[in-house]
Amino acid sequence: MMLLALLLSAGDIRFFADPVVYREHIELEDTVEHTLTTEEVYYIEFNCEIPYQELQYQSAEKIIYANAVMPFALIDLDHADSLIDTLYRQFTIPSFSYAAKEQLSFLVQFGTYATEGRFKYRIELLSGAKRGISEDELEITRERYTLSDINLASEITIDTAGDNLRKGNLRVIPRPSRLFDSRFRHLFFYYEIYDITPDNDTLTAVYTVTDGEGKTIRKVTRKIEKAFTSQAVDCGIDIQNIPAGEYRLAVAIEDNHANPIAEKATWFRIADTKQREVSFEGMPFYDEIEYFLDPRDYNKFKQLPGDGKKAYLERFWRTHNYNEIAERFEYADEHYRLGDTPGRKTDRGRIHVKYGQPDEIEFPLPLQLHESKPYEHWQYVNGQQFVFVDIRGVNDYVLVWTNAIGERSQPTLYKYLPPGIIDAGY
Repeated sequence: MMLLALLLSAGDIRFFADPVVYREHIELEDTVEHTLTTEEVYYIEFNCEIPYQELQYQSAEKIIYANAVMPFALIDLDHADSLIDTLYRQFTIPSFSYAAKEQLSFLVQFGTYATEGRFKYRIELLSGAKRGISEDELEITRERYTLSDINLASEITIDTAGDNLRKGNLRVIPRPSRLFDSRFRHLFFYYEIYDITPDNDTLTAVYTVTDGEGKTIRKVTRKIEKAFTSQAVDCGIDIQNIPAGEYRLAVAIEDNHANPIAEKATWFRIADTKQREVSFEGMPFYDEIEYFLDPRDYNKFKQLPGDGKKAYLERFWRTHNYNEIAERFEYADEHYRLGDTPGRKTDRGRIHVKYGQPDEIEFPLPLQLHESKPYEHWQYVNGQQFVFVDIRGVNDYVLVWTNAIGERSQPTLYKYLPPGIIDAGY
């Protein structure tokens, strides 16, 4: 099976890794003494977010996929110990245009147990010839974890799938990039409180969002029942109408006398409306603009230096719908391929890319052909028409007649059409 490599962009992979530390208790059984003991440990959950355009793709049997290898190392900085593992993942997309339109990202979640101490983690991401690295240090002490880390999420719902994004009866979809834009009405987050003495009283959770100058933007208070020694909590804060910028989210837990018990904070970003569009640089068909320029302008474009072409393309895609045009290219390549010639390089493919899907296509009935050749008559609601003829009978449809400005008819080929088509005034 032939594979078509689709390299989106050169350079290292840019992805996001966000470790979240929880406290847990595990039971250890001594099979010799037949005793059972409980030990307190920490679970480090790594959430990785990979923007789809960072990977290197292949295509086989109309499936577009990317293979990824993720070597992982957790090094204990206080002891001569380390954990090394490798994850293997495969990601698929329905099409590049759909992925760009939906701004798809892939999530990878994995974790490991650790005791108190200082650690360094290193996550590599390899996809074809592309490579990215995320690394940092963690310090885990009991004093720091009377409250877990805050897990920022794009969505929290009741779990019905039972997948690896599950927290108790919740499905928490992490947002390791910490970037929220117009697609997100709420900022969701999940955390756990420890060392609770169960009774009939309540705890108070105060959630405060502040900007870079320390000004309070949002403040929400919630009551938490003290039913268990540890408690999982989730919340959502409306972030609509908050200006673009970087913000701090603080979670403060107080007893019923307003005495502070624990506090954790993290940061997140809200994207500027003008920056919410995907940058299409390096994407498939990004520089294939020949069909949308007249020959003189296209020749000028080809003669520009690298920076000039980049600036020209940025201006071009600000006034053209990349997603729609990419879909046209994909459709043309799939439906109008002729041997080794990509569908977009054929006459029908070129017209489809330039003008879009016709509103009506007329095909001749077999009895209508007689000595003429198969043809297709494309019509658009704006009045533009195109007639293609398969002159050689090999599914190579040539543009014979059109009334579109800037396109050329070929009167010498009218003879291959039925008389009725010529008489109709085409």
